[in-house]
Amino acid sequence: MPDLNSWDTSVTDIAQGVIAYRGTPIGEVIEEADLADALWLVLFGHESSPGGVDALRRALIAALDHGVAAPSTLVSRATASTRGALPLSIAAGLIAFAGPAHGGAAEAAAELFVQIADLGGTETAVSTVVSAELTAGRRVPGYGHPYHDRDPRVPALMNGIEPTRTHRDIAGAVERALLAETGKPLYMNADAAVGALLLDAGLGAAEVTLVTALGRAVGLAAHAREERLNEKPFRAPALTTVHFHPTAETS
Repeated sequence: MPDLNSWDTSVTDIAQGVIAYRGTPIGEVIEEADLADALWLVLFGHESSPGGVDALRRALIAALDHGVAAPSTLVSRATASTRGALPLSIAAGLIAFAGPAHGGAAEAAAELFVQIADLGGTETAVSTVVSAELTAGRRVPGYGHPYHDRDPRVPALMNGIEPTRTHRDIAGAVERALLAETGKPLYMNADAAVGALLLDAGLGAAEVTLVTALGRAVGLAAHAREERLNEKPFRAPALTTVHFHPTAETS
């Protein structure tokens, strides 16, 4: 049985008159750290290189918001329209955001880049992995976008100052391979760019959704607040938009 009377943590030390994040007194963090520095310290337990903090800052900003049409934002605003507490609206939106067809695609792209890097990161490795994905009928995550021919967030993400560019170079090679394999301009979107940038900054693929969800939480908060301030309660589809189609039950 787990010991419920003993809890170990390296995140925050709390004692009489003491608060320290990862061993650094909170007053020092407040006085000297910017937000990205503080977030890196608390999340990952060590100070980062300037390139790592820059990558985190860029990824958080890119993830903040993508308009009302994003499923996570729709869920958050619909929840806010019921007049529940705003944190509930944020939580509802994050549940939608984490799905692999939405914000979770950045982590899926990062996993693909790690796979290619493990195979040597060569053009041959890129072609092999991309061909396997397409042959299996799977969409390569992080490429193509329903709203943008070219995602305007990508250049600033790819310009992160982190000197290691292994995974960003792979992301660019995947884009070229997709064009060669499909003949379609499936350009990199922010999911691929964020995933590659955070990998180059030393994070693991499993930490990518953690970062993007933190950023998106702020945008969801903005939309939930706006919904409560400016819209009437109970946002729901008009019945004229709902079409009933009886179908046989399936086991």
